Amino acid sequence: MVPAYPQRTHDPGFNHNHRGPLTSMAKMEMDALDASLLVAGLASSFMLVGVASFNLFDVAFSDTLFAPAGIGLSTAWVIGYGSIVGTIVTNDNTELQTLSDDIQGLQGYYMAAAIGTLALPVAFVVSPSVSNFITSADLWGLAYVVAVTSGQFALGWML
Repeated sequence: MVPAYPQRTHDPGFNHNHRGPLTSMAKMEMDALDASLLVAGLASSFMLVGVASFNLFDVAFSDTLFAPAGIGLSTAWVIGYGSIVGTIVTNDNTELQTLSDDIQGLQGYYMAAAIGTLALPVAFVVSPSVSNFITSADLWGLAYVVAVTSGQFALGWML
């Protein structure tokens, strides 16, 4: 008699390198959390530069959420920078003590993208001339979005 559900007696070989839920993530790999944070960062970047807008429960994401030291931080900025920080912090290979060394170990474009991703959003809120330039035309806004998003991807992939 044949059992109702066939029993697997061997590994078919299609799942050799699956890391499983309890093993650590390797470098040069993104997980679902990194991808989710990347999407949040991408959306908030578009909202920050004014290319897109989003309202939820009568809250515009471009409105100032709070203003520490007189610097207005919008909901979009907080979500965007939070997603960048989240990408770094949630990587299993990243330790905050060695983050500077890890970034300096990146080569060429990846290092520039990582530094730009950490610095551009800060420059956007600290320097009115930077934010005015970036929001002056959709092209510069799109360049900001590409730079920050590709850098966030590089941080998630390389670290």
